This record gives sequence, structure tokens and C-alpha cells, in this order.
Amino acid sequence: MKDAVRRLNREYGFNLSEEEIERIAKQAEQANRLFQPLFEVDLTGITPLTKIDKTVKKGAVPKKVKK
Repeated sequence: MKDAVRRLNREYGFNLSEEEIERIAKQAEQANRLFQPLFEVDLTGITPLTKIDKTVKKGAVPKKVKK
């Protein structure tokens, strides 16, 4: 993870100190561990849920907002 932070530091010219690089890498590793269970969820074949506003009629033109 430190190598990735160092690469971004060089690429974007952040001029981070070694201490800052280590702190950012540690935070990124913690976030990776936190979200790892979400990455393992298999969503194959699951259609995303969408909200349908039934108050809007098909083909209706939205009302203009008064200023």
C-alpha cells in the first residue's frame, strides 16, 4: 500500500513526508479490511432496485419552479 501512496505522491506532486505516507497507507489498509466483506458479496443475477415515483405520469412535463 505504501508503494501505491508513494506513486500517487510522485504523480500528483503532493510532497508528502514519509510519516504522512505511512499514515495514509495505514488508513487505506484499514478501509480495505472494513469493506472486504462487501467485495465478497456475489450479486450475479440480482437486478438493482429502482424507485419509481408513481405520482409522475408517463410523458408528463415537469412543472417549472417559481423564483
